[in-house]
Amino acid sequence: MTPFDPAKQPKTYAPAPIEPQRQLEFLQLDESDVQRLRAMADDFEVWADDFVESFYRHLFAFDETAKFLQAPQTVERLKRSQREHLKSMLEAEWNADYYRQRRQVGHAHAEVGIDPQYFLGAFNQYVQYSLEKLAAKHADDVAAYKDQAAALLKAVFLDISLTLDAYFAQSTRNLRKALDMFWRANAELRQFAQLTSHDLKTPLATVANLCDEALDEFGDEMPAPARELVAAAKDRTFRMSRMIDELLASSLPQENETELDEISSQEALDQALETTGPLLAQSGVEVKVAQPLPKVRGNKVRLREAFAHLLSNAAKFIDRRPGRLSVEWLPGDGHCVIMFIDNGPGVPPEERERIFAPFRRLSQHRDRPGSGLGLYFAKNLITQQGGRIWVESTPGEGSRFCVQLAAAAATA
Repeated sequence: MTPFDPAKQPKTYAPAPIEPQRQLEFLQLDESDVQRLRAMADDFEVWADDFVESFYRHLFAFDETAKFLQAPQTVERLKRSQREHLKSMLEAEWNADYYRQRRQVGHAHAEVGIDPQYFLGAFNQYVQYSLEKLAAKHADDVAAYKDQAAALLKAVFLDISLTLDAYFAQSTRNLRKALDMFWRANAELRQFAQLTSHDLKTPLATVANLCDEALDEFGDEMPAPARELVAAAKDRTFRMSRMIDELLASSLPQENETELDEISSQEALDQALETTGPLLAQSGVEVKVAQPLPKVRGNKVRLREAFAHLLSNAAKFIDRRPGRLSVEWLPGDGHCVIMFIDNGPGVPPEERERIFAPFRRLSQHRDRPGSGLGLYFAKNLITQQGGRIWVESTPGEGSRFCVQLAAAAATA
């Protein structure tokens, strides 16, 4: 196995921030703008509290921002901070402290996970509010209004540029750290899978050898049905060993793997049914394949495993007896949709996306055995083949799990 080498992994880059003086020159912020901004500071003191309160009412109206404002003490602290932030912008003291404070805001937003659109929205609200106040004050002096508005917009753009510089710098560091963790974990996972596959295959080889010895030593003395059972056990052992090899190759693809093959989805389903058949029988679920499934473009191992997860899901959660599962398909424009239609309890509308998340289970199923990963794995396996999976359902009447894959040339 090739050792992990961070130097060979993809790198992310962030542009160096513009020097402070160059930013001022680029935005054409000069001494006349400083005087105009400071002249606005007294007016700001009059209406600052009103603006801040109206802005936070706006934030609470959206779930995306309201989720960050659960604690009343936090809200009051943020209101005070925003008031001071806007006040210092009008003071126009563009020194090292000013730049440091703006960049701290960007760092904090990146760390907490607040997208730039939300603090840009704050500036949008502030600019609209301020321009309305300036228009009222300079209703009879268009030139004065224009100068004041231009100075304010320049200061706002400076503030935004400093905040975004820090935001993207911090986000880039977070991304680089995540990528480093990903590459290391991928290398460790590959090594673990290879070692585990060896540990699994060794006892299988032992079982196969014991079957051979039994047939060689005692085959003539065994009843014919006994010989057939031993031979079947040997065959099943070899098939299990091949399956481990296939799963290893499929779960740890090469970096440049992009090609999909034309494969029989019917063969993938047959193999998945062979694996899950005992579980389906034990659960009393009858499976009917309405018509032979088509050829598609995909990966035979991943498709088989995805089908196996869908079949296991049906065996676990169809609560009617007899349980029924029908597998059907429909052609599309360059694709096929394979459907697993059951008579189970159904999925509520609000849960139809969530059930594909890891460890997500419906509340009525939490007392049943299982990891909550089956549908998550199925979705990942289908997505890796360029397909998609979703569920259509009527609670109380059953569900239709739909798998869309690119059609093979002969099917399209």
